[in-house]
Amino acid sequence: MDLPCFLVRDDWFDLNGKRKPGVWFCYQSAAVGKPVTPTAIRICSPLYVAAVTHTEDGRYFGRLLRFLDTLGRWRQWAMPMELLRGSGEELRGELLAAGVEIEQRHRAKLADYLQWRVPDKVIFAALRTGWTTNGKTFVLPERILGDQDVYLQSDAIHQAASLRCGGEFLQWQQLAAMCICNSVLMVSICVALAGPLLNKAHQESGGIHWIGDTSTGKTTALVLAASVWGGEDFKRSWRATSNGMESVAVMLSDTCLCLDEINEADPQDIGAIVYCLGNGTGKTRANKIGAARQVQRWRLSILSTGERSISAAMQENGKQAKAGHLMRLLNIPVARRFGVFDELHQFGDGRALSDHFRTQCARHFGHAGVRFVEYLIQLGDADFASVLSQLETQFPCPDNQTARAASKFALYAMAGELAIEAGILPWPLGSALAACQAMYQQWMLARGSGLTEHRQILQNVSDFLLKHGDSKFTDKMNPQEKPRADRSGWYVDRAGERIYLFTSAALREAGGNFDFNRVLDALETAQWIVEHDQGKRSKKTAISGVGKLNLYWLQPNADEDHA
Repeated sequence: MDLPCFLVRDDWFDLNGKRKPGVWFCYQSAAVGKPVTPTAIRICSPLYVAAVTHTEDGRYFGRLLRFLDTLGRWRQWAMPMELLRGSGEELRGELLAAGVEIEQRHRAKLADYLQWRVPDKVIFAALRTGWTTNGKTFVLPERILGDQDVYLQSDAIHQAASLRCGGEFLQWQQLAAMCICNSVLMVSICVALAGPLLNKAHQESGGIHWIGDTSTGKTTALVLAASVWGGEDFKRSWRATSNGMESVAVMLSDTCLCLDEINEADPQDIGAIVYCLGNGTGKTRANKIGAARQVQRWRLSILSTGERSISAAMQENGKQAKAGHLMRLLNIPVARRFGVFDELHQFGDGRALSDHFRTQCARHFGHAGVRFVEYLIQLGDADFASVLSQLETQFPCPDNQTARAASKFALYAMAGELAIEAGILPWPLGSALAACQAMYQQWMLARGSGLTEHRQILQNVSDFLLKHGDSKFTDKMNPQEKPRADRSGWYVDRAGERIYLFTSAALREAGGNFDFNRVLDALETAQWIVEHDQGKRSKKTAISGVGKLNLYWLQPNADEDHA
């Protein structure tokens, strides 16, 4: 044995006496006045460096560690090499939490051991869950689906432990069977299954936000969706920042993010979280020397719940939901016959059925998602995008924004129908499509007619007039009326109807945070601009005591539905 060196032993062994299992550093001691003798110090419990890891583009190196935990179980972790920077305290914390015993006096030697030799074996590392580059292998924290030799490499060993299986698949199928005739529950499961199809069908992240009063069962729908991929801890809370959501999104990529109760979120963060999750990319951040770190990316199917809509939750902080928010998470009320339920089966009321679902989902979970991915791998290079295009024809859409929603529902229908075809969901063929069509119609009814931004602008102007119509507008025909310092304009009464003459500044304020040209487009489309000069949308108007001003002559249509 050439000294110095490291030894790893799984059992007690002899080396100048009995030694405990573990990693040992062996060297020659040369104390003054004494002969040179071999000496060994223990670094930690048994831990092997099994392979070099790196991403498929040859970056982000790591080491595959195989170690024995406190309970005597062999475990593995693809450790990023960057955790060895500095004192290595973060690395030691992860290993200690995972059951590795580290000798406190010699803890600094652990980093030396991990870099002592470069293993011959080299394997690919994935920095997130989900599909690898070839689209034929799916990475989960504790297992790999497919034939590619790849491991999930992450800073934290336990980060995605919620992606796991428990109980019996057949028992879970009995729960799924009770979702038949309950459209909200069926669509919730379809949304959960849609995650692995986002990449296959070239779709963006997004999902559904169920809106309902407390105790209606909407959280039960979320629990059912979560049981497709994991246990009770797979369901997350809205109580997080956009930065915190990034880490969760990466470790659940190509699966489903289940967020419960939007009321728990800080209203200031909601808009940023919705955009962050829906865009599938994190923020660009700099490292200590100012260079940009790798931007985190993910694909997610999202299911959310709350007593309020996304718009109402954001308005609490004085912010306005834009079409981008409302298209990424489709707001759908869940007022059915019995809360979220249409059919109670043999149960007496919605509470009893809800309790049954939640109890059984805590026992049987995680099987459907894995089996669905395995089925997609069996299908190989199937043209999922073409299948999706065909299904989109089953969801009529009058405008581009509606088309985006239709694509989402078509994707959920495809996920459900494929799972039925695979024998995962014990539902009749066509039932997933029918449930998605029903919820699409529910979304259409709740949304009303017209483009989302268009309706929001009209609502903003209406709200402005409701609040300031009497206080900030003066009668154009009455020059004796006392002027107001904060005046927004004038009004003219004709045939019992009032026309408001907005100044440019006031109309910008009334339109909210939208681009001013977008505001004018919406007003013109709605035919609220009743007078204007040729080629313009304003009218040069003579105002007594002021002169000629470019004003916007608006007559809101009180009968128009823009709520």
